Formats: sequence, C-alpha cells, structure tokens
Amino acid sequence: MELPRLTDRPALSHLRLATGELHRRLEDRFDAVTALGDPDRRPQIVARYQRLYSGAFQTLMPWLSGIAGLEMERRAALRWPEGFIGQEAESPFPKPANTHEALGLLYVIEGSTLGGRLILKALARKGIIDRSLSFLDPYGNDSARMWRAVLTVIEHEGQTGPAELESICRGGVRGFTHAENTLCGDAHELPVA
Repeated sequence: MELPRLTDRPALSHLRLATGELHRRLEDRFDAVTALGDPDRRPQIVARYQRLYSGAFQTLMPWLSGIAGLEMERRAALRWPEGFIGQEAESPFPKPANTHEALGLLYVIEGSTLGGRLILKALARKGIIDRSLSFLDPYGNDSARMWRAVLTVIEHEGQTGPAELESICRGGVRGFTHAENTLCGDAHELPVA
C-alpha cells in the first residue's frame, strides 16, 4: 500500500504526525500537575514556564501579526500577566525562518493553553488554587475559540503548498523540542532542532 503524499491529507494531520512523538515524550517527561502541586518546587517550575514563553510573542509578532484571524496583539496582551515575563531568557525562543515556521511554533505555544487549563483543573481537584498560575489559562472561556482560530489558519496556510506545510511542521518540531529542553532540562539527551 502506498503512503499518502504530503498534500493528500489535511495540514493539521501532517503537523500532528510530525510532532506527535515529541508531544507524547514531553507529556511523559514533564508531570506539571505533580511539579506545580509541590509548593517547594512551584517557583522553579513557574520559572521554567517563564523561560519557555520568554520572547515567544516578541519573536512571532513580526511574522504573524498581519495574518487575519490570529489576533496576535490580543493574544500577547492576554497571555502574559503583568510581571510574569522578566528579563531572563536562558532558553531564548526559536527564531522562525519564515511565516509558516512561525505558525508551527505558535501551534506549540498556543496548544499549551489547552494543557494549562487541564493542569489548573487537576490542581484545583487537589485543593491547590494559586493565582500566580493564571498564565496557564490566559483566555479563560475564550480558549476554545482562540485555539480554533490558530488551527484554522494553520490548515489554510498548510494547504498552500508542500514547502509551506513542511515549514509549519518544522516549526512545530522546533517548538516541542524547545518546550522539552526548557521544561525538562537535560538538553544533551534531546535531538537538536
């Protein structure tokens, strides 16, 4: 049986296929609920999130601010609580080679909002409510709409051609690699993007 060509399947399917193993590995290695549930470890884990997100929107805005439907200015304003992102950038955000790679990177950053909501719910079930973790759910009840907008743009842009789709997938891979390196450490054990 012949495998489908790159353009025979929807863009999101390709992106999920390209990043699926990295996504699973990150989830296996980084137990955010346990780590954030420990009050002694929480500041260190919040600092890791800060390094993950540091510079994300500064890096992505020049590439994505003009794309209809993304609402990049609104995302940036809601995503980072006052004082959350400091000057420290030990793990600088990856610089995209083009707009499509930037979309793949955005997929990882914005996808973390869905995981963030689940993390906060799991912590709440354990009786842990900490306002300093609000960055995990920046959009509140608007999360689903904001996420669907990213997926819609990626699907549209990914269908413009194979090179564009490959760039989106490369951005997603680089984004998950960056997230794993930053949240889990042990960069020497991880593949280089």
